[in-house]
Order: sequence, then C-alpha cells, then structure tokens
Amino acid sequence: MKKRFLFTLVATILFLSIAISSFAMGNMANDVRNFVGGTENTIENVGNNVAGGIKNGFNTVEHGAENVASDMKSGAQKAGNSVMGMTTNNNNGGYTATRTSGNAAIAGMSTNTWTWIIVGITAAAIVILVWSYIKQKNKNDIYIDSDEL
Repeated sequence: MKKRFLFTLVATILFLSIAISSFAMGNMANDVRNFVGGTENTIENVGNNVAGGIKNGFNTVEHGAENVASDMKSGAQKAGNSVMGMTTNNNNGGYTATRTSGNAAIAGMSTNTWTWIIVGITAAAIVILVWSYIKQKNKNDIYIDSDEL
C-alpha cells in the first residue's frame, strides 16, 4: 500500500511537472520571441536614426559649402564691379598706383642693378665650387699599389 501510494504520488508529481513545464515552455518561448523581436525592432530603429542623422549632417555640410561658395562668388562679383566702377570713374579722383610706388632705390642703385649684382655673385660662386671640385678630384686620383708598401 505504501509502495502504491508512493508510486502514485511520484507519478502525479512527475505528470504535473511535465504538464506545467510544457505550458511554461510555451509561454517562455513566446516571451523569448517577443523579447528578441522587440530587441530587433529597437536595434533597427536606432540604426535608422543614426543613418538619418548622418544623412542630415552631410546635407547640412553640403548646404553650408554651397552657401560659402555662393557668398565667395557674390563677393568676387562685387569686388569686380567696384574695380570696374573705379576704372570708369576717371581713376577714382585721379589716384594711380604709380604715384605711391615711385622709383625704389637701395643704396643709390635701382632694383634692376641689385638683381644683376646678385646674379653675378651667384654665378661666380658656382664657378668657384666647380673649379675646387675638379682640383680636388685631380689630387685624389693617385693610384697606390699595395705591393710596394
């Protein structure tokens, strides 16, 4: 009798645990599916938001670059119009660049003279360097026979 009662009790507990775990597993599987689906949707939304933000950032940079380029173009056109206005306006009241430059002279010589002096000194230095290299090369071309030492 004890064995039969014990067997019935164990069988009932085993049957209930199998039945409960089957129901619980069904709910658990659905819960896992819902969790994974929710996570997938969240990751997809984050990816879409990041891509949208990057796209908006590039659009902002593109429009900013277009604005800078158009502002530069507009400024250049205004400057060109100002220059055109100065040339058609009788030299802007008689102003010319030659009035401010004058004849530049350093130590009583013109810039053209100084240029020729610098070119001459440079040419002389090159000639001296080549001549000293050739002279040194002639002195070092002596053949030494190692058997005579």
